[in-house]
Amino acid sequence: MPRPRRSEHTREALIENGIEQLSQHGYHGTGIKKILDAVNVPKGSFYNYFESKEAFVAEIIREYSSQYLKILDDYVESSNEQPLDKIKTIYQFMLEKFSGQNCQQGCLIGSIAAEIGNQSETCQVAMLESVNQSKRRISSLIQQAQDEREIRNDLTAEQITTVFWATWEGSLLKMKMEGSIASAKETLFIMLDHLLKPQADG
Repeated sequence: MPRPRRSEHTREALIENGIEQLSQHGYHGTGIKKILDAVNVPKGSFYNYFESKEAFVAEIIREYSSQYLKILDDYVESSNEQPLDKIKTIYQFMLEKFSGQNCQQGCLIGSIAAEIGNQSETCQVAMLESVNQSKRRISSLIQQAQDEREIRNDLTAEQITTVFWATWEGSLLKMKMEGSIASAKETLFIMLDHLLKPQADG
């Protein structure tokens, strides 16, 4: 018997609902049945779209990343702000978004990484792809800020990006524990306005 024809609209609906469910409940707290019920898809049809839960989550990660990167790229291209101000605007915007979600959702990819680490190679590959794509964008802005003498240049843009990214993800975990963006905002301010400030000559 031939497999039922897949609907691209249904596949997209499953991914979008999956983003919502994973953001709220995490990897282990998200059941496939709840997503299928929300999209009105029979349980047996799930495997017409995805090979496994891991493959499904990997696609969710890629779609979430694609949506975020499009917003980021559109903003960077259209903004007339200086590079450092662009970085500040991007991360302040995300913090305000997280605040509106009661500080419990944070970065979906960071949350999944904290929950399952490298237990799933399929998800790990998707997470690393996403992180590397995001870091390349931020590294480019940091390099531009260095060229404008807004950020110290005794370290490479890649080195600064690595430290900045780790600090950001750590701040989001603390935000979720505290239920407030105050500490994350302070950390962002200290990092960008003090620790990355150009070194005085002499």
